[in-house]
Amino acid sequence: MRCGFPLAFSLFLLLSAGALFAHAEPAQVTRVLRTIDFEERAAGIAEEAPDHWIKAENADMPHYVIGRLSSDRARSGRYSFRFDLNGGSLTYRYEAGRIRIQSGARYRVETWCRTTAMPNARARMTAWMADEDGRPIVRTRRSSALYSFDPADRDDWHSLDVEVDAPAQAISLVIELELLQPRLYAPATLGERVIWPQDIHGTAWFDDVTVSQVPEVRMFTDRPGNIFPRGIAPALSVAIRDRYLDDLASQLTLRNARGQIMHQRSGRLDVLPAEDLGPRVKRATLVLPSDLAPGWYEALLTITGRGQRLGEQTMALVLLADDASPTTPDDRFGIDATSLPFDAWGELPDLLPFLSAGRVKLGVWSAAGDVEMVDPAAFDRLLLKFQELHITPTACLLALPPAVAAGVKDGRMENLLSAPAEVWKQPLSFLISRHANHLDRWQLGADGSDAFVTRPEMRKVYDAIYEQFGALVQHPDLAMPWPAWYELSGELPATVALSVPSSVLPAQIPLYMQDLKRHEGHNLSLSFELLDRQRYGREGQIRDLAQRVVYALAADARRIDVPLPFKVQREGDQLVKQPEELLLVLRSLIKTLGGTTFKGKVPIADNVEAFLFEKNGRGILVVWDSAAALNSKPRELSLHLGEHPSCVDLFGNSTPLLSPESVRKDGQVLLSLSSLPVFITDIDCPLAQLRASVTIDKPLLESSFMPHSRKLRFTNPYKLAIAGQVKLSAPNGWTLTPSVFNFSLNPGETFERDLTLEFPYSSIAGDKTITANFQLQADHLSRLSAPITLRLGLSDVGMQSVAVRDGSDIIVQQIVTNYGEKPIDYSAFALLPGSARQERMVSNLGGGRTTIKRYRFSNIPADVKPHIRLGLKQIDGARILNEEVDVQ
Repeated sequence: MRCGFPLAFSLFLLLSAGALFAHAEPAQVTRVLRTIDFEERAAGIAEEAPDHWIKAENADMPHYVIGRLSSDRARSGRYSFRFDLNGGSLTYRYEAGRIRIQSGARYRVETWCRTTAMPNARARMTAWMADEDGRPIVRTRRSSALYSFDPADRDDWHSLDVEVDAPAQAISLVIELELLQPRLYAPATLGERVIWPQDIHGTAWFDDVTVSQVPEVRMFTDRPGNIFPRGIAPALSVAIRDRYLDDLASQLTLRNARGQIMHQRSGRLDVLPAEDLGPRVKRATLVLPSDLAPGWYEALLTITGRGQRLGEQTMALVLLADDASPTTPDDRFGIDATSLPFDAWGELPDLLPFLSAGRVKLGVWSAAGDVEMVDPAAFDRLLLKFQELHITPTACLLALPPAVAAGVKDGRMENLLSAPAEVWKQPLSFLISRHANHLDRWQLGADGSDAFVTRPEMRKVYDAIYEQFGALVQHPDLAMPWPAWYELSGELPATVALSVPSSVLPAQIPLYMQDLKRHEGHNLSLSFELLDRQRYGREGQIRDLAQRVVYALAADARRIDVPLPFKVQREGDQLVKQPEELLLVLRSLIKTLGGTTFKGKVPIADNVEAFLFEKNGRGILVVWDSAAALNSKPRELSLHLGEHPSCVDLFGNSTPLLSPESVRKDGQVLLSLSSLPVFITDIDCPLAQLRASVTIDKPLLESSFMPHSRKLRFTNPYKLAIAGQVKLSAPNGWTLTPSVFNFSLNPGETFERDLTLEFPYSSIAGDKTITANFQLQADHLSRLSAPITLRLGLSDVGMQSVAVRDGSDIIVQQIVTNYGEKPIDYSAFALLPGSARQERMVSNLGGGRTTIKRYRFSNIPADVKPHIRLGLKQIDGARILNEEVDVQ
């Protein structure tokens, strides 16, 4: 928590009864309408179920699954309401007419729940308003979050709550306590084909149901998507509607993406001026501290009255590290907005420019409706706006809209061809022809769907719809979803929308792309499934997404679609859009790599991945430490990257790279690397390309005591001639002949010279690094160090060893494998400092065969942790293989 809270932020204590209304709440009036503590047994009532709770029964709620008052668990008092499963689901309803309410007010219902561990079933509470006849007012129905016991929970009892508004015809409030199987709460994405899991046994306890009249509080900003560019003071607006305000107090908590509290302030709603927004509604503005770092934040506003929590509101906002100046959209990047409802599309022209994406996917046909039936004029205006912003929309036919589904068997797309042609051809043709001038990219089905792989009839549906497109437009661009884990088969569609699951590693993405590249005349679009944040953590998800985008661009992906980084949900009649932290990550990726050309991978150091991109003559290096664990200490490297490089992280923060005193004279800068990719901008691109071109042919060195001939190669990437000198630095004991080369190269010319390598008899097998140190003269004098990795080993013989302690002895096991075709004869040995050398014979070991050799070293003190050296020496020849192992 920071101190010195700015005076402007004191506006947080925003509304008071004196400023809002002339009426104050009488002292004897309470906001709590009803408290249900399930203590009927204490009053002598012996019924199994508590008073006025009625069990709901239907096919999913069998009569033998019941709830009862129980004393085995209780949050307060002695009793709770216990639900026991025996297959099926269970719901009890507090009957209508028992809790009378006032129209125009808001009510909060809260209960406390605990459950046994249940893989599938979940506890929930639902509340809704009823009219004078006890009939439900459907639009008021609200459900709490689903809950099941998690071993990570700190408390046994978990709060479930909802808030419900009372419209004019509402008379009473109805409450339902539920223990539900997935069939009643999970979305049926597979329609009739879904097989629902369920728990046969499980228990939930409910206690302390409280109904309170609460103020209606809403937080919002005047910025699209709650995004604040640098230079614009972040501010929140708070609107409150209530009958009384004298008893209210509030607390505002501001947390960053790591969950750390950055600011917190509590107090009563002081007498402060507020703006009238309507009857009983006031608004005040909260100016947030000016020293907040760029990033994603969550604001939590909690309202209490007379010590009781009356409700809370959360809002996410984003502070950018730059001024959000316009950039040219890149058509390679697209935003998947197919989950966005029609009435939220109007804000996309304000939101998408922040991301610099050049494409967007919209669900023009879905189970929610047909865009032509909702508001075709607004859709026309949206398409024109996209055209002005150079954003290309992709119209997705996700499902049959209700008007078409009514004429198709079971309303399913796979039965489309058996329906009369006029049922679907006429609305589809109208949609295509009406928007042909502004829509030239389409998709049939949602990303991730396997319908076109598992159902042959869906391929026929695609062919029929493609034929309909072909009758109206030339060369239709109609994409077909295809999960990456299925082989491409049959006649390929015009565009394959390849869905890449999170189980596919980022480095494997180019391999999946190669399958389609072998088929000419077909487009490929990629959609990425995000890594599960709850399972892999915040940084794990961010790292994975960034690496996927980098690997895809390096493989020349032309269409990459990423999820819309907004959480969209309905709260009453309002549609609330909250930015997610991934908005910052996607914005940095697209803005930095948009318009770039991949130039190749650059060798920097062991376990460091570095991808070189070029944009308008500027070099951009995307780099990360592939061996680092999440949240581990950063790795520091000193590199030649040019005169004024900067480091940009995935959240848009830019920091100039500094030169430490120890390497300043060589023109190097210090770079800190972790597992999260960073962008190094404004680097000398030709210098990085020269580094990437430095190689030694045949990087495998046979481990034999004899000279090895190789060739040193590198290419001049500059647009003018270069000259200079390169000195090779080898591992200790190695001999390079020659080790110094002078060069003079024209643009595009390749340097190639013979090189002889010799290494000591005792060299350990594995990766070895030779460093090429350049001094070159191009348009200016530059220095450069390029690592060259060689592999020392034997191509046809493998060795694996392990050493373990057995009391005072050390036992060593050596596994020798002959990968060749001819038998081999070697002498195997193990050497422990201070002990006699031990040898074993590997005689006439046939091709493809394996043998195991064991060694024992006795009386080795327990505090000694030696390195044991093992090896193989060819009996008739100069080949030798050495390695070192530590005692486990």
